[in-house]
Amino acid sequence: MRWLFGNIDFFVRLFVILISLLQPFILIYFCGELTSLSQYWETPLQPLFIFINATTSYFFFDLKDWKIPSLFLMLLTAFSVTLYPAVHNLFAVLFFISCLYSLYTTKRFRIYTIIYCISLIIGLLFGLLWLEIFAILVLTVYHLHILVYKEFLLNQRK
Repeated sequence: MRWLFGNIDFFVRLFVILISLLQPFILIYFCGELTSLSQYWETPLQPLFIFINATTSYFFFDLKDWKIPSLFLMLLTAFSVTLYPAVHNLFAVLFFISCLYSLYTTKRFRIYTIIYCISLIIGLLFGLLWLEIFAILVLTVYHLHILVYKEFLLNQRK
């Protein structure tokens, strides 16, 4: 029982990663395919969009090299793409670029940086929505990998 409650942070982070991983597919399933993830702000699933971005931003802020992406994610969520398209799009671009920088500067699992860059090709071939989805999938799998790896190391020490 102590193991479960001692690692509540692990399970909360795991939950946020998993819902972040599923979010694009939930949005597409219930609202159809739009031009970008930001367009889902104008759908009935807006609360899901805001909740997931806010929780992801919160956990990013706690990570050493992810404070800047955290800030940009929160700002792009705060500024609706409908009411403030230029500001929102600027923060969205800065978010994805800062994520690339954070991936690049991290010494572990550098392969994710290369895979993340492939999202540009995906975008050219399939459009902005799929660029964003692919990039988010890479980011969530990367953070899942880091989370599980750290938990494994902690359990090895015990």
